[in-house]
Amino acid sequence: MILAGTVPEAARLSGMTGQARFDRELKMTVHASKLLTPEEFASLIEIALSSPSPTIPALHLSKLIGLGYVIVTAKGPIVTGDGLIRITESE
Repeated sequence: MILAGTVPEAARLSGMTGQARFDRELKMTVHASKLLTPEEFASLIEIALSSPSPTIPALHLSKLIGLGYVIVTAKGPIVTGDGLIRITESE
């Protein structure tokens, strides 16, 4: 979704005449608690606590990556912001 809004104060400060416009794409992440089994959720927590070398099943890791809860970096798998939100939603 693209929203356009006026920002007259920014236009005034930048010396622009008329109204300034900005476009921003808004993205919303939908979290579905039932997408993880208890074992997969435990793997998510293990990655959060024991990165960079967690010992979790490969299938769990691939599912967590697919859901956007984990990314793999040169230092190993790490929990993303969405993964941290998912952890805190279950507390």
